[in-house]
Amino acid sequence: MICGCGSGDKNPRYKVSGKVTYQGQPVGEGTITFENPDAGQVNSSPLDSGGTYTLDVPAGTYKVSVAPPLVETKSTADTPPDLVPKKVNNIPKKYWIQETAGLSAEVAKDKRSFDFDLRP
Repeated sequence: MICGCGSGDKNPRYKVSGKVTYQGQPVGEGTITFENPDAGQVNSSPLDSGGTYTLDVPAGTYKVSVAPPLVETKSTADTPPDLVPKKVNNIPKKYWIQETAGLSAEVAKDKRSFDFDLRP
C-alpha cells in the first residue's frame, strides 16, 4: 500500500534546485524555504556545504526565505532548553522571513533552477 499527501494537487510538481550565496560565497548551512500562501504550500530544504539545495514543489509563485540553522540552548534550573537561530554572518536577518527577504521564484516546467545571492 502506498500513501501520500497532495495527490489532489492541480499543479504538477517539479524538482527545483539552486545555490544560495552571500556576496558570491556559498552559504554552507541553513534552510531555504519556498512559500506559496495562496496554495497553502510551504517547502523547505537544508543547504549543503556548497550552498546548494533541492526541493520538490508544485508549479506556482513562491516567496523565498533563507534562515540560519536552529541550535538548542542549554537548560537552566529555571528554563527548559529552547531552539534559537545560530549566530551566522552570512545570512542577514532580513532574509529569515518571506515578508522582508524580497526573494521570489516562479516555478514552471521550464523554470526549475533558482540561485540567490544575499547582500548585507
